[in-house]
Amino acid sequence: MKPNPLARWSLRAVVAPALVATLLTAGLSGAALAQSTPAPELGGMVKLINCVDPSFPPMEYYEDQNAKEPIGFDIDLTNEIAKRLGLEAEIVPTEFTGLLPGLAAGRCDIVASGLYLTAERLAAFDAQPYYDTAVVLITLADNDSITSPEDLSGKTVAVQAGTNYINVLNDLQAKLEAEGKPLMTIQTYPKQTDAIQQLVVGRADATISQDTEQAFREKAQPGVFKIAFTYPDTQTFGVYYRPDEAALGAALKQTIEAMRDDGTIAAIAKKWNLPESGANYTGHIYNPDEENATPAATPTA
Repeated sequence: MKPNPLARWSLRAVVAPALVATLLTAGLSGAALAQSTPAPELGGMVKLINCVDPSFPPMEYYEDQNAKEPIGFDIDLTNEIAKRLGLEAEIVPTEFTGLLPGLAAGRCDIVASGLYLTAERLAAFDAQPYYDTAVVLITLADNDSITSPEDLSGKTVAVQAGTNYINVLNDLQAKLEAEGKPLMTIQTYPKQTDAIQQLVVGRADATISQDTEQAFREKAQPGVFKIAFTYPDTQTFGVYYRPDEAALGAALKQTIEAMRDDGTIAAIAKKWNLPESGANYTGHIYNPDEENATPAATPTA
């Protein structure tokens, strides 16, 4: 594995340049101010193209079946980054399993689509962190039988294909088998919206997702779902880019750190009903070889 490019990062405050526009110009509410960030030479780039999987609200999703353009946290983030770099933002809807292959093939410049930092992904790509989140088990609100991962024994769990949630479930499955307990039935679906729908129709007892999704669900469908369990270790979403794009990486680092320091990322989070504290990202890198994928923790009430 190549040396971890994130290990040397400092989260020291960046001295931001003069304030030039309010977030209202980007359609954001609140009094936070946008800043102009000088970008390194980007080789004549005109557009900043972001591949996203628009099935993960509120990070990126279609507002309704007639919508032609996705909306969400990551869309606002991309638009603001592009504006500060003097580029035009372009969003390319892509299946989740094709996000990083699309980046590798040059179909996009970045992937900012609810992907958290993992050692496996960072072996092939570089990334700039931008928001902290937590992995959670989600059930229907009236389901009192699941309060910990071990309670999934004998249950059916729906999960999005290609995500790290499958690794979490596989680790738990191995633990259940070693203890002689009934195994889970693991169902995989191409989209996270498909996975959570299985709870509604009664085909699954739980799904694994991020606390960001439950925050959205509570606003869009109050009282339907709940967080049954929160894994204790936070994860960090990252903007992925090709490792040979050093200038772009430097521009992303400078711009996103400035957006963190001037409150822009917190304002975007607030707009989408997400914890503003997530903007103070840690840069945590998930590595299943170094940490327990199914740790004990206090269930969320």
